[in-house]
Amino acid sequence: MAAVTVTVDQEQYEFTNEPRLVEVLAPFANTQSWYWPSAALFQVDNNELEKTRQLLINNLSVVIKRYQAENPNLVASLEQLKKTITNWRLAQRLPIKIDYELARISAVANPLLPQGKYFLELTERKNTVQLFGAINKTRLTPHLGHTDVSHYITDQIRTDLANQDYAILIQADGRKMEATVAYWNKAHQEVMPGSQLFVPFKQSLFQPEFTTINQQIITLALNRLQ
Repeated sequence: MAAVTVTVDQEQYEFTNEPRLVEVLAPFANTQSWYWPSAALFQVDNNELEKTRQLLINNLSVVIKRYQAENPNLVASLEQLKKTITNWRLAQRLPIKIDYELARISAVANPLLPQGKYFLELTERKNTVQLFGAINKTRLTPHLGHTDVSHYITDQIRTDLANQDYAILIQADGRKMEATVAYWNKAHQEVMPGSQLFVPFKQSLFQPEFTTINQQIITLALNRLQ
């Protein structure tokens, strides 16, 4: 019986012993021009993520019901966000830097994989960035080199529920950053190709549930297979 199973692009690879990372990467390392900064290893069977997704869907449904009669455009944007998140593939992203050449020369970058099931995500360099959240429609937009986060998020795509001051940038390498986008507090933050930009919902005393919704969306986005 396999101790470790790694799925790569729907193909399963089994290891009878706990392999080191370099052993897992070796069969694919030179088959394509992988964009190693976005490579990621996920652990399967994390029921907590599915529980979080269901709680989030329920919370969004409550908000949709609240605006059903008075703001159909806002309801449409929330419905498509709910559909987007329902379709996400989720697994726990492990805090491991995936780089074949680095794993070959550094013991620290070449850990043992404990017994279990994993997804290994390898992609070539993407030319898009995904935007979602309090915007009129989830979208893929062209990646802009040497460009600040604020250039991706315009007033035309924000909804009335959007936070105007900052966005959450989840870089392709898994790092989460709060990027200021308002004209009065803007700080230059570039976006890696293949990253995610979440426009959070504004929080207030009158709508405290958006604090929870924002955190739930971030948690899922951090553990999402692209």
